Amino acid sequence: MAPVKRRTYRSTIRRGEAPQLVIAAASKLFATKGYLATSIEDIAAEAGVARPTVFTAVGPKPVILREVVDQAIAGDDQAVPVAGREWWVEAVNEPDTVIAIKLLARNMTRIGQRIALIARALETAAGIDPDAAEVWQRYQSQRRIGLREFAHALTTKNASLRCDVDTMGDTLWMLQPATYLRLVVDGGWSLKRYEAWLADLLTRLFVE
Repeated sequence: MAPVKRRTYRSTIRRGEAPQLVIAAASKLFATKGYLATSIEDIAAEAGVARPTVFTAVGPKPVILREVVDQAIAGDDQAVPVAGREWWVEAVNEPDTVIAIKLLARNMTRIGQRIALIARALETAAGIDPDAAEVWQRYQSQRRIGLREFAHALTTKNASLRCDVDTMGDTLWMLQPATYLRLVVDGGWSLKRYEAWLADLLTRLFVE
């Protein structure tokens, strides 16, 4: 009889390190395998921790999914909302409309790099799994609110914009991460090319 291959766990995990190991593992697996195809056992194996540690460190799969999405949007696990992030505040407070749009394009590109594949997996799962559907709707709502706030900020910088706040907000919401997926992930565009294209597109749509 062939020997049973035992799973090895990390024996050097420092206190407080397990949550980020679990989130990093789940992020990778959700992006590559999909949410529905990824099990707690898969996450534990990828993170190098025992199965019970996944639950004690973060929680069940729906909770892990929410954490994965939140951290992909914000960029880390700090308890600071996107509206309070330096890179977001910089774009909102920039007085020059065109520069503000360029800063937004930069931010959207960076967020797209972290969230696009996870969002694709989440949208697919949302049609089947109620927990994924709840996270998907939450994600969509938060994006729409945040982008509308940026659109409103643009109107305080320039009274001659081509679109109203609702149209600008919904346009931004519609574009991201869909265009990132099509052009960067599927089309092979570089991040630099995508960011420049997005800034130019938004400037033409809203300003020129």
